[in-house]
Amino acid sequence: MGALTDTITIRVPWQDPYDKDFMWNELLAWTTETYGLPSGSNWSYHPTHDYMDFHFYDEHYATMFQLKTGGERWSLEEQAVELLGVYVS
Repeated sequence: MGALTDTITIRVPWQDPYDKDFMWNELLAWTTETYGLPSGSNWSYHPTHDYMDFHFYDEHYATMFQLKTGGERWSLEEQAVELLGVYVS
């Protein structure tokens, strides 16, 4: 459990309604209360300049989080293409 291939990534962009510090604090508090502290067994996250990726290791958790946030699922292939584009540019 916790291997990269086992993750389900939900991407939440830094835009309405999550462009305010308060909303991010609320979202992270809700996520921690619901799924526990971020770890390699339940969920983890990775913030960037334009979005925050939340990585889940359970389909139920990922689906609940996606419904709560309206975030978009990013497959491993999409993430690899994006990363490759960063290195090539």
